[in-house]
Amino acid sequence: MEIKSLINEDLIELNLVAVTQKEVISQLTSLLAKQGRIDSESVFFQGVLEREAEFTTGFGNGFAIPHCKSDTVKTASIIVGKTTNEIDWNSLDDKPVTFIIMLAIPAVEGDTTHLQILAALSGKLMDDEFRDQLMSATQPKQVLELMDELVTQKSN
Repeated sequence: MEIKSLINEDLIELNLVAVTQKEVISQLTSLLAKQGRIDSESVFFQGVLEREAEFTTGFGNGFAIPHCKSDTVKTASIIVGKTTNEIDWNSLDDKPVTFIIMLAIPAVEGDTTHLQILAALSGKLMDDEFRDQLMSATQPKQVLELMDELVTQKSN
């Protein structure tokens, strides 16, 4: 799996100004729509919210991994956002979130791509050093390099 097909600098926003979980999801969905990676912004947004309603994607340690498998997704994508303030996300550790890694997966790839990326991400987010590096990234290029390491590591 090539990281360049999943994420690029335009899918990374390290200065998100949002106060709610919905605002964060909406802004990240916008980045996806601007690149033509989804057919419908509203369908995707609703899909992410429905997934959140099933079980929180607030991973803990300030991270959330919202995701959606949908027919509206044309290209499997990773969208990254870092907020300028803490967002209540109903996280597993009951702490707010500031770093969001959203996954957009075409429905037909739901059992393959989705699970591979999610497994790689959640495993790597257990690593304090990796989390610290992501949190301290100030440029999209730094995030891309870390994500590339994640995908490369997973496929080896």
